[in-house]
Amino acid sequence: MMSNAAINGTPDHFIVITLNHKNLSLRDLPDFSFEPDELDLFLLHAASQPDIEEIAGLCTCNRTEFFAAVRSVKDAAHAIVHDIAKHAGVSLEKMRDSLDVIVDASAVEHLFKLAAGLESMIIGDAQILGQVKQAYRHAGELGTCGRVFNLVFQKAFSVAKRIRRETGLGKGRLSISALAVEQAEQFFGTLTPVVATVIGAGKMGGLTSKYLKAAGVKELRIVNRSLERSLELANEAGGKVYGFDELDRVIAESDLVISATAAPDYLITKEMLENNPSWSFQKKLFVDIALPADIDPAITDLEGIHLIDLDSLREAARENELQRLAQIETANDIVEDELDRLGPWPLPFHIDALAVELGRFADFIYQDELQNILADMPELTPAQQEAIAARMKRLAERIILAPRRNMRKHKVIRTCPNAPQCMAELFVPECGARETPAKDVTTEEALARTER
Repeated sequence: MMSNAAINGTPDHFIVITLNHKNLSLRDLPDFSFEPDELDLFLLHAASQPDIEEIAGLCTCNRTEFFAAVRSVKDAAHAIVHDIAKHAGVSLEKMRDSLDVIVDASAVEHLFKLAAGLESMIIGDAQILGQVKQAYRHAGELGTCGRVFNLVFQKAFSVAKRIRRETGLGKGRLSISALAVEQAEQFFGTLTPVVATVIGAGKMGGLTSKYLKAAGVKELRIVNRSLERSLELANEAGGKVYGFDELDRVIAESDLVISATAAPDYLITKEMLENNPSWSFQKKLFVDIALPADIDPAITDLEGIHLIDLDSLREAARENELQRLAQIETANDIVEDELDRLGPWPLPFHIDALAVELGRFADFIYQDELQNILADMPELTPAQQEAIAARMKRLAERIILAPRRNMRKHKVIRTCPNAPQCMAELFVPECGARETPAKDVTTEEALARTER
């Protein structure tokens, strides 16, 4: 029996090969990552394989995944896994223990959940949708994206948007650094007129600096013991660098101070602020995200001073996480609904072409009979001719409406590779005798639709 690919030029299967935080330790994941130029070569080489029609790759700190529209699952998966093993310098046996191969409807479901953030380490992760879009866009740029990807990826993006719209999944920060900036925004109303100081240029301080800059602070100041790291962070996030010997003055001139060092004792105390010659009793917010704490809670005894500590931020993160978890079931229901709407695999490209052809044949019959009627009844006025033409066209559309709907709906017809020939014999030789390719949606057109 000929396959769909042989008959219609459409791959038989959609697969995902994934190495992620669920099946591999975070320590080992970097072994399977790809630099951009390495990924390009990998995708182009894979696309040249006879069983691989379309392919895209996604590499993040938590996962390396390849999506492919293929003719043979076994041969295509073997080729991709072999090349990953070769790239990583590991045996095929280790590869088989480190990855999952997901096929057809399950692969589409995985893509939907991935784009929606349901497969992320932090459920509802907002960054992953952009990363999946970039993987799809890049496949389009390389020429390794086609009809199947244009449908399933575009659908995945719309599913992700629907989940965020209907569940609020992803709302509420879980990152302590992000929460610190979010609560500072709530305190001031806006950060645009705020002079903000970050003490510490480690991981937490670096993230906080970037969030502050993204929030639009008037001025960002970075205080750190290591000048080299301060300069590096200032280049990344944008900001001015100060030494610890300038801490008193910098704090006095700041509206917002966020501290994130590894110091064993308090860096900021009530006495320090009281004895600061530059101090002015204006509205100030201090946020302490260090462990152990950098800021003495007693500073709140001073006029105009407000403090948010690490415990309150952790509590807010826990509440946000519980809210997200409560929405997971609803999000999964949406995924199931969208999978039902998409229908079972294989995707009905051959049915779509046949439905178009059936419509054209019905239109041919309508036009032919209409011309015969008009030729036999020359006494008809133009208005009568238009009325008859409209009624006949409507009749032709009603006759083929149910068959066209059912061709797309029923699994038996969708999954039958000989459906075009069977339908042609059921109706007339002219219907389905030639292939009518459906217009492909380009990668950029599909991405543009998801932004509307």
